[in-house]
Amino acid sequence: MVFPATDEIYEAMKAHELNSGIEAREESSVLHVGINTEKTSFEALYISRSERNDVAMRIYNLIKFPPDKLEQMLDAVNAANLRFRFLKFTVDEQNDSVDAAYDFTIAGEGLGESAYELLMRAAGIIDDCYPVFMDVLKS
Repeated sequence: MVFPATDEIYEAMKAHELNSGIEAREESSVLHVGINTEKTSFEALYISRSERNDVAMRIYNLIKFPPDKLEQMLDAVNAANLRFRFLKFTVDEQNDSVDAAYDFTIAGEGLGESAYELLMRAAGIIDDCYPVFMDVLKS
């Protein structure tokens, strides 16, 4: 099933000429959109699980790191989370990766444009943090 929020976000991404696609799942719908920034590229997922405008934005596997860098990566992620408030970075210890997340609920119209704005803000934050995460890999 494709939920209304997913359709609205899809239309906004299309209006901004971003390639995206919808995946209809049994209990959710997911919009996939790829982004190229100055320093990296990533895929953002917008996940809707109801008819309401609840949306979770997830970016998985932003950085993959070797297990011996876990402590250093945790420090870098914690520092990034203290510096920025719109995007939350997490460390997935099972996949040895840095992920990013944002959850928002918006009533009424404007969800698609808000999702686009969030994606642009996330891209800027990731560009700021990416070199720090990469420094951990090089150390």
